[in-house]
Amino acid sequence: GALFFLGHDPFSGKARIRNDILDIGLSAAILADLLFDERITLDQGTVVLISRYATGEPIADRMLARIIGETEQHGVRDWVEHLADGIFDIVVENLTVRELVTPKEKRGMFKHSLQYQPADLRIASGPRATVRAGMLGTSRCDLPIATLAVIAWTVGLDDICEPELSRKQIVEWVERVK
Repeated sequence: GALFFLGHDPFSGKARIRNDILDIGLSAAILADLLFDERITLDQGTVVLISRYATGEPIADRMLARIIGETEQHGVRDWVEHLADGIFDIVVENLTVRELVTPKEKRGMFKHSLQYQPADLRIASGPRATVRAGMLGTSRCDLPIATLAVIAWTVGLDDICEPELSRKQIVEWVERVK
């Protein structure tokens, strides 16, 4: 859910990037969660299942089931692309059921879209504050936070530390973390 909130305005719920791009980031974040929860590992870029036990996180567990169901091993990129299919709807469903967002239809003259109104500004802005604190060095930046920051940067959510850090400084931070 953290990347979802980074990808949406915490006040209005309006998307900050295209959904298809956010899908890629969400699936990468899920794989990272499974890696940190020691359900998968990486062997020269290939995703390897190491534990079939559920994590307790509904979204991660749904994706873990998909990995368990696959008989062949595949690379990270293949899994990111495969898990991206439908991930947005799964995340929205989970956040809606948990009453963290409320989908609201916005109609314009030529199109209509959905916005995901956060129920609590603190929850919606929490991931941004955590990543900012880690990038600015005001709190400890552990591996999951650094990974979230790099994924966010990669999908185009690259203004998290502006104006405190210049674009060059952010690029340097991302390269150090990688």
